Amino acid sequence: MVTSHRLRPVRFAQSGTLVLLLLFLFAKGPDLLYGGLSLALLAAYHFLTDHCYTSQQIREAGLIFWHLLIYLLLCTLVIWATTSADEESLYWIVYLLPVSVAATNLGLLLTLVTCALASLLYAVFFPEPFFTNPALRAEELPELLIFCLTYFMIGTLVQSFSEQQRRQVEAAEELNRKLLVKQKSLGDSLCKLEAAEDSLRRKERLAALGEMSAGMAHEIRNPLGIISSSVQLLGNKKDFASPASQELLDIVQEETVRLNGLVTDFLMFGRPGQPQLSQSDLGQIVEKVVDHVRSLAEQESVTIRTSLPETPVSVLVDPDMLRQVLLNLLLNALDAVPEEGLIEARVRPGKDGVCIEIHNTGQAIPPELQSRIFDPFFTTKDRGTGLGLANAHRIVENHGGELKVHSEPGEGTLFSIFLPRQEG
Repeated sequence: MVTSHRLRPVRFAQSGTLVLLLLFLFAKGPDLLYGGLSLALLAAYHFLTDHCYTSQQIREAGLIFWHLLIYLLLCTLVIWATTSADEESLYWIVYLLPVSVAATNLGLLLTLVTCALASLLYAVFFPEPFFTNPALRAEELPELLIFCLTYFMIGTLVQSFSEQQRRQVEAAEELNRKLLVKQKSLGDSLCKLEAAEDSLRRKERLAALGEMSAGMAHEIRNPLGIISSSVQLLGNKKDFASPASQELLDIVQEETVRLNGLVTDFLMFGRPGQPQLSQSDLGQIVEKVVDHVRSLAEQESVTIRTSLPETPVSVLVDPDMLRQVLLNLLLNALDAVPEEGLIEARVRPGKDGVCIEIHNTGQAIPPELQSRIFDPFFTTKDRGTGLGLANAHRIVENHGGELKVHSEPGEGTLFSIFLPRQEG
């Protein structure tokens, strides 16, 4: 496809030729009024189509053949108006307009057809004596042949030039297309590389924190056990039988239990076990976890419901670990949802795996926090440890899956667990 700026020399030549012919015709006096009017009509059509529309627009509209036909008819009108009984028209050059239009927009065969039509139309209006008078025929027919050969020569040259330009532009467009594809592929590769680097850094941080957490939890658990058993013994003695003393001992016991749970979370984070995989029905797992949380939801006046497939969805997972992940997500959703809120657990089978979604209608998570909620020890709760979502994320990763969060104001928060289908 030839761009407009590459056709400027051809357009300038056409426009300049029309202007010179028009001036030359009117300069010959009023006897050629019809010829001047026909040439003015041709010039008006040329300037209208050349300066208001591009060749590409005319081609895309499917009007190129009509455009070429109108050019030929207007040029023929000029030849007819300027041909006398004993003298041929001097404006044979106007047929170069449709010839150049065909050459710049069509193939070689159609360009040659246009040249042949132009030659035929010009020959039709040649004065009859030039064909019947032997003396005039010997003198004028070679001139007619030169004009016709000029049409073919100019048409072939312009078509060759235009074809070269079209090929260059097509090659440039193809190269640009390949560059865009390569650029997109490079961008995708860079995004994957950045994601892999982030994942590697995250795993390195988790490994370091895990080792530290496991060591600290191990050292804290033994003294906690001693404190818990000592409090129980003190509660059995008469000296601590008063209500005030018993209340204090209950507080110590309660906090000891809470600290023991915290130590358990540290140990689980620091020494994650490998999943014991087995074929399990995800619908049953989700249903059981939701049943365990349903009573808590009713106490908080929160509606919790499930959307499960009618047929079993069997995936190779560790049922206990997956229940732990789902329980953590549901309890977090219960904390985030106000009264009369809604929590929905969905299972969506796919071609490459299964997606478990936990959606709640609570307040949205700010965008700046969504990238941090899976970091260990990050929490927005007053009494939270920041290890629940971190453990859940690690468990899902150990299953070869992904745990993602999407939260928008007015839409609530959606946690998505993608588990790939595995066999064996």
